[in-house]
Amino acid sequence: MAADSEFTIDELARAADTTVRSVRVYHERGLLPSPEVRGRIGYYGSDHLDRLQTISRLLGRGMKLNGIRELLEAWDRGDGLADVLGVKDAAAAATAEPDPEAITEPNDEYAELPEYAKQALAASDDPLEAYRVTNPRCCDLATRLTDTGLPMRDTFQLVERLRADCDRIADRFATELFYRLAGQTYEESARTPRDRTKLETDLAIARLIVTRATSELIDQAFARHSELPPPSMTSGTQAPSDR
Repeated sequence: MAADSEFTIDELARAADTTVRSVRVYHERGLLPSPEVRGRIGYYGSDHLDRLQTISRLLGRGMKLNGIRELLEAWDRGDGLADVLGVKDAAAAATAEPDPEAITEPNDEYAELPEYAKQALAASDDPLEAYRVTNPRCCDLATRLTDTGLPMRDTFQLVERLRADCDRIADRFATELFYRLAGQTYEESARTPRDRTKLETDLAIARLIVTRATSELIDQAFARHSELPPPSMTSGTQAPSDR
């Protein structure tokens, strides 16, 4: 390790414009590799600094530590680009056509529930609380559905159909969108550590952009279905009499 690329933990934190405590947290959470220990002092290199700066940028873009760790671990394993993006094989996704039977319809009431939903149903205390553990973002919807009187099993089936269709949207479009927004530039680069760091940042930005756009589109689609019909046009301007 060259002397000019060595940092103590204090020097590393200053170079990355962060705190020693943050560096230690990243170690504990598995985001930052261990330093080279000589004597009782740990020494960090330029790779550590690059990784730390990447973590800071991704945090600044709104990614959570768990998501950043998964992204970095996938890259360190040498996963292919599609694996790092978290989507299926690019060729399969690009050629796949939507299956009309795959898009669940409201009358598909007896679709097989995933194992975690079955376990929640079998919970003796509170199935909704058990469901919350694996589906925190869906539990409010499930709770409100059960409040309307919908049986618990039917509630879970309805929410899981919604989840499955969202998964199909991601499987069909994520590869091409992420490749265009991030992967293509990297593949055309020299693929240096700096290029890899840029790819990690570009992927995080692409995910936020795609998620925001998809959320807006879904919101617009649901809004069309939730709009009240226009009031009936009558020749009079007064409400009809009760007589």
